[in-house]
Amino acid sequence: MISRMNLISRSLALLAALLFAQSTLAAGADFDDSPGPKVSAAFISSVTQAAPGSSFEVLLEQTIAYGWHTYWINPGDSGATPELTFDVPEGVVVGEFAWPYPERIAYGPLMNYGYHDRVLSPFTVTIPQDFDGDSLALKATGRILVCADICIPEQVEVALSIPVGATQIEGANPADFTQARAMLPQPAAVPASYTVEGEAITANIGIPYIASNRLAAVEYFPYKFESIDNPAEQAFSFDESGLKISLRTGFDYSPGADLSGVLVVREDELTSAYEITLREEGAAPVTTSPTTTAAADEDMSLALAALFAFLGGLILNLMPCVFPVLSIKILSLVEGVGEGSVRLHGWVYSAGVVFSFVAIAAVLIGLQASGEAIGWGFQLQSPWVVALLAYLFVLIGLNLAGVFEIGTSFMALGSAGDGQSSSSLGSSFGTGVLATTVAAPCTAPFMGAAIGFALTQPAIAALAVFAVLGAGMAAPYLLLTYSPALLNKMPRPGAWMETLKQFLAFPMFASAIWLVWVLGIQVGPTGMMQVLAGALLLSLAVWLLARRIRSTAGSVARYAAVLGLAGVAGYAVAVQEAPTVRTSDIDAASSEVAGPIDMAYTPYSASALAAARTNGPVFVNFTAAWCITCKVNELNALSSEAFRDALAAKNVTYLKGDWTSEDPVITAALEDYGRSGVPLYLLYREGEDRAEVLPQILTEAIVLDAIGSL
Repeated sequence: MISRMNLISRSLALLAALLFAQSTLAAGADFDDSPGPKVSAAFISSVTQAAPGSSFEVLLEQTIAYGWHTYWINPGDSGATPELTFDVPEGVVVGEFAWPYPERIAYGPLMNYGYHDRVLSPFTVTIPQDFDGDSLALKATGRILVCADICIPEQVEVALSIPVGATQIEGANPADFTQARAMLPQPAAVPASYTVEGEAITANIGIPYIASNRLAAVEYFPYKFESIDNPAEQAFSFDESGLKISLRTGFDYSPGADLSGVLVVREDELTSAYEITLREEGAAPVTTSPTTTAAADEDMSLALAALFAFLGGLILNLMPCVFPVLSIKILSLVEGVGEGSVRLHGWVYSAGVVFSFVAIAAVLIGLQASGEAIGWGFQLQSPWVVALLAYLFVLIGLNLAGVFEIGTSFMALGSAGDGQSSSSLGSSFGTGVLATTVAAPCTAPFMGAAIGFALTQPAIAALAVFAVLGAGMAAPYLLLTYSPALLNKMPRPGAWMETLKQFLAFPMFASAIWLVWVLGIQVGPTGMMQVLAGALLLSLAVWLLARRIRSTAGSVARYAAVLGLAGVAGYAVAVQEAPTVRTSDIDAASSEVAGPIDMAYTPYSASALAAARTNGPVFVNFTAAWCITCKVNELNALSSEAFRDALAAKNVTYLKGDWTSEDPVITAALEDYGRSGVPLYLLYREGEDRAEVLPQILTEAIVLDAIGSL
């Protein structure tokens, strides 16, 4: 209930604001008072050509006259959020705006939240598969309130025509999109709550400590109108639990109100903004951190998590992302039949697998502890890692094809047959490292729940679960080395092995192609071409190394050329753009679908999910281009006419969250369901708060049965 005192104080504040404006106008205002519009709007596209069935980003650009301002989603004590109505062809879906963090704009006794100069608000556009035009006309009309000491509701008309062709061409206006993303608040999976005493609110937010000599200001912007007293001073302090901010209750505050909003931390030369879920202490869980995950809800024990991890590791051996590497290791086992060291190689390979799983997990845990919103499979979210792995697979393929030989080194990956040298043992260890690197992003059945549980535990327990996961993956090969009956049934070494060895070069090249495809999604066609050119130069370098040159001058020239070619190839990797942190609705890769039919979908975001759930059931597919399991599931279960018809029959909205590049929004959503990697499939039933989690290995029957039960 609104108190009489609040009504009186609000009326007095508005009266004071009017008097303030009148006195300012009389004194002469510091703003552009020339004739003409005070705000102009335009659309900026991320693509130079779109494709049917694809999604892409667009920016709403507001250019604001000097001294004037427009408003955030919560305008503060006065003002209004921009309103636009879109006019687009039938079937085209326009997503919600992602709002940059605002600034506090004092106006006499009032405090507003808004923007000056230039504002870039991203949103997504999805084109249906059956779109048959050669261009997309994106139009919008509406009103943007722009204020200085007076306010003008500017009528705006915005239009953009985007060519539509067979393929989507990325790369338009990259600087604008980089600037826009830098201004978007990042989801913060940290504990946050508030307490109330009278009209005083104390918000407790568990962000890491920041030295006071680096801080310029800390500001909090709630999403809900009038939930706090906007002009009140926001005092802040740090202690061992994190940040404390002093706020005051607002005109429309009620006990237990959701005060979620945006926290802006301004340091000397850096401004960071975070989305904070803030509810009263003792209310429902307030964060999407792993401590509130489904894994915890299932009351999983450490022993059960270890069992799931071992089973998941076993199943990883069946994943197509692991086959190319294991095929090389099995070839080396055939070469070593009858030798006493075969078991030693099995143990060394196993050590490489377990060591790699533990090392990746340790890095992941350390990064998460430092505040990074990342999950399992993060290594393939880095274009640098993807590019270097593509180079490695090309070199392995060339080695197997006989273009060059490096004896029993790591590059040979255990293909040497003497079985005695220490370098051969080193290659067995290296094979385990490489197998883990490409297998880790795949999430097998049982594995997701085990990893989700592990990341909620103390570091020692978590690393133990990951070690068991590695042991599960290494177990089949190790057991094979201890089975004389199976070893005796393996074919004897002979001339056929050279043919098989050369044939195995092609799975390596196929793996390199897959990695380059992933890279193209992450950094675009230009970056992909750079790495392809680098792979060509590396191939030329190893070809030169294999040539026999007798003269000293010729040898010097050859090695100089090899070093130069390798240097240029390395430079092609070094200049790759870092993976983009996506806090908007979509990245360009999420329109990729591995299937015969491109399914229309809405890009995942928290706001898109909330909007979709008001219209009925929702199916969410969290995927990534480097996740082979995800792509197989999409091909088998999520790309059929039957799936499309089932969605339409039950009025189910299809959302897709693409995690190919790092995206804290999706990371937080995965953690909320006890997962640290993809795939994850969620089915939200109408009226239910939590979604049903579908199996990680999907069939069409599983999906249709789940949707049919709605």
